[in-house]
Amino acid sequence: MIETAVSYRRDLQLIRLYYFVSIGASGFLLPFINLFFRRQGLSGAEIGLLGTVQAVVGLAAAPVWGRWSDRFNRPHLLIQTALWGTAVISLILGKQSLFAPIALLVGLNALVSAGWAPLSDNLASSIAERFHNVGFGSIRLWGSLGWTLVTAVAGRFIEILGLYFAFVGQALGMGLAAVTIYFLPKQPAPSSEPGVETAVAGNLRQILGAIRHNPRLVSLTIGLGFVWLLSSGLYQFEAIFLDELGAGETAIGLASALNAAIELPAMLWADKMLKRFSAGWLLRASLLLQVIRMGAILSIPTISMIIGLRLLLGLQFSLYSVGIIGYINAHTHKAYRVTTLALITVTLRNLALMVGNPLSGLVYDAVGAYWLYGVGLIGALGGWLALSLSKNK
Repeated sequence: MIETAVSYRRDLQLIRLYYFVSIGASGFLLPFINLFFRRQGLSGAEIGLLGTVQAVVGLAAAPVWGRWSDRFNRPHLLIQTALWGTAVISLILGKQSLFAPIALLVGLNALVSAGWAPLSDNLASSIAERFHNVGFGSIRLWGSLGWTLVTAVAGRFIEILGLYFAFVGQALGMGLAAVTIYFLPKQPAPSSEPGVETAVAGNLRQILGAIRHNPRLVSLTIGLGFVWLLSSGLYQFEAIFLDELGAGETAIGLASALNAAIELPAMLWADKMLKRFSAGWLLRASLLLQVIRMGAILSIPTISMIIGLRLLLGLQFSLYSVGIIGYINAHTHKAYRVTTLALITVTLRNLALMVGNPLSGLVYDAVGAYWLYGVGLIGALGGWLALSLSKNK
């Protein structure tokens, strides 16, 4: 019994370290990737098209990764494959300057990394369930800590060493994360857990049918799909907008560090709110915070306002991260939980981005990044309405 308790505690520390390293590695590149595309001479429409390439590949690949995980119980191997693939592709992508090879590499990266987030989140959730006082947020906040520390200094190093340093930093971090995940033991298959029937797993068509006949999952799909469709431009063009306003790489990196720093206490608070209220409450609150943030930037579109409101973004993201895991866990059978998580958070999101990204690029080329905040505000309101209508079902 004592040995098992020690083993469980070791697993908890390892998964926290894994989140710290893997998400910290992403902090080297993600805040600057679209700035890199822009400086390579790509137009807003081409940057939007890259998002579409990523979305098309990701929406097809994510459920496949999820089904592999649900059926073969090899999340560690699958996650390691995605991490090593991302590392190699990152080193090659940073050397490209033409649209065609960039698009090819973006697509390959989407292929190998589509299952990384849902597989990692499900693994973390399964470890957290062993403890009475540990929630998913208390694990995910270590990723926020890694992101905070990396983005706080990455921008300055990039200004000195050049943008390729961002690609090298991510590759090294992903390799270290792959080594870390190796030491976590194999998790029990869902079918071996008490009360879980193997027959429920079914195939992908059956899982889609189960989602379609679940009113809460339908509302979640509609709400988040609407949000992602109309908010895609914010993911792609905010760093470019800050650069156009006069902010350098250091300021852009610090902006990313700021919202991640708030996630450290906010993730723990979100865990407590999940116990007190519901996962749906967390998701709706997250969307209301996005409405407030979009409205404030539309009113005062300055560098200080955008960076300052990253504090609100940190709280918003924490509520979403804990809420989405709690929502899927509450309304999905364990036998196909990873697949459902992948379908909604990766496939659905990529499907929305497949349409939203090129439209956002056209909006950016036509009227600039400022109006993308108005579009994002409408998306948040629509998503909040869809989730609100389902809460009494």
